[in-house]
Amino acid sequence: MITDPPTTITVPNSVLSRLKMYKAGGKTYAEVLEELMDAVPPERFLDWVRKELERPAVPYLEARSRLGLRKD
Repeated sequence: MITDPPTTITVPNSVLSRLKMYKAGGKTYAEVLEELMDAVPPERFLDWVRKELERPAVPYLEARSRLGLRKD
């Protein structure tokens, strides 16, 4: 009996490609993700999220300009 049933998550192909680089030695994706999550404690991640949420919003046209995109 499975006590922790698997689920499906959707990630962009670019993320999957990066994730595959970490998958070596017969590891499962679950093991790879566990190792990555263990490397960044939740508190550190949540601190980063809080700081990001406190940053002021950037107007759309300014953001496009910063990214070197056309303003239209």
